[in-house]
Amino acid sequence: MTDRKGAASGFAPGALDGANWSRPLAGEGCLADLAPTGRLRLGQFDLHVVECAAELFLREGIASVKMTDIADAAQVGVATLYRHFSTKTALAVGAATLMWSYFNDRISSLVESAEFLDMSGAQRLERLLGEYAASYVQNSSFVSFLDEFDHLVLSEGLQADDLEAYGAQIDSFYLMFEDAYLLGRQDGSVVREVDFRTFYTSVAHALIGVAQKLSRGEVISSDRFANGTKELEYIIDMAVSYLSQGTT
Repeated sequence: MTDRKGAASGFAPGALDGANWSRPLAGEGCLADLAPTGRLRLGQFDLHVVECAAELFLREGIASVKMTDIADAAQVGVATLYRHFSTKTALAVGAATLMWSYFNDRISSLVESAEFLDMSGAQRLERLLGEYAASYVQNSSFVSFLDEFDHLVLSEGLQADDLEAYGAQIDSFYLMFEDAYLLGRQDGSVVREVDFRTFYTSVAHALIGVAQKLSRGEVISSDRFANGTKELEYIIDMAVSYLSQGTT
């Protein structure tokens, strides 16, 4: 994708080609290297259980996992598990929140780096969107989990209070993008003024939608997902170009 003001773009053209769509979000053993506990306000026991549930959900899907499977993976009694988490849905919410927290930590490290801080606002937007896309490509099991989780939330009729911690993780990403947009307006690299929340959600939904189609695989021959990751690159390039080039 096109660099702006000389800095490197979020990911180089073709960098996503051939990425492993089956690689899980984390390694073996109940995701022990995931996010710090404080951010999610979980005790060590609850965190361990949620980590084990997350690993199972990523590998097998939410619907296929039973509470007994989670108890076995966490090496706890079923009765003990139910005392801490009364439903599998509660564990799915915890797992989704934990996995986004892990991604949030990665993004936070990026935005605090000297390289990122030296970028223009438009460059920061491109880099952040590139991190989104690259993470989706590298973690197709996470993308599939998010798709199933969304359906679970709707079918279970979860309320806003049930998703407060989950929503907080998602909202934290928006603030990073908004800061980059506002910087771009100040430094001149973003010339088009938009309703940024609507712009952000439009691009985010487009990226996750394509990523979910890629993770599911081709349905008809015209899908042609052999070069499917190019679609993610094009979405990012169009989005940043729209903001950077202004009206014609």
